[in-house]
Amino acid sequence: MTQLASLIENLGAGFLNRLRALLALALFGYRLSAAALDPRTYNSATRWILVKQIYFTAVQPLPVFLAYALIISWVLIRIIVTTARDFGLSAYVPGLIVNVLVLELLPFVSVLFVALRSSAAINTEVALMHTNNELAAFEHAQIDPIKYEFMPRVVGGVLSVMALTLLSTLSALVVAFFQMYGATLDNVSLFSRQIGQLMHLPLVLILTLKSILFGLSVTLIPLKTGLEMPKRLFLVPVSVLKGMMRVFFAIILIEVTSLAFTFI
Repeated sequence: MTQLASLIENLGAGFLNRLRALLALALFGYRLSAAALDPRTYNSATRWILVKQIYFTAVQPLPVFLAYALIISWVLIRIIVTTARDFGLSAYVPGLIVNVLVLELLPFVSVLFVALRSSAAINTEVALMHTNNELAAFEHAQIDPIKYEFMPRVVGGVLSVMALTLLSTLSALVVAFFQMYGATLDNVSLFSRQIGQLMHLPLVLILTLKSILFGLSVTLIPLKTGLEMPKRLFLVPVSVLKGMMRVFFAIILIEVTSLAFTFI
């Protein structure tokens, strides 16, 4: 009986700790959102960090990312088109491409790419700034790190995920057209009409919201994890590992929720 009570107590304490962590993350996200929506925040310093974040996250690796996206799209679309023709289901090909690639797989690939590219770097940078008391120096100089250090990275990460998702989905649709109709351009209007009917407003809103949540997860969570770390230099790798695990679970949760909301 004592062991059962101890188990229940430990489970309750763990649940409360997780709840407090989520509330702290939500409050931190609210402060960042308020700063991001304030036009006065965007001065030359914040714009420079924002542009630097977008360049490092999305522009610099863009050729490699598009190459991977095109290869993945070509292979999967080829499988879908060939299988559908074999079973006489060619009419369902556009719907399968939109539901499998555009709504699910390519956004997932985009956020994984950004997470591997930037999340660990953001976590490491913030953890080092926290350990070296650079953030305390900002506050002592009456400079809000939320506005001048954190917000540009979050906004840059969200815009990067959205941009990579858009570019990868557009490239996948181009590949799909040539896989379905060949090199002739006579069926462009037909294909555009099919995709337009499938990509109705609710699906576009779901895709946009999912991209925003993905962008927040790969930037907001590493920032908060770096700030929570004790000021010990040897704990920086531990903080990065912890932050990446949290990012991974957040991405999976968002993806599973999106699948359930769309198909169940």
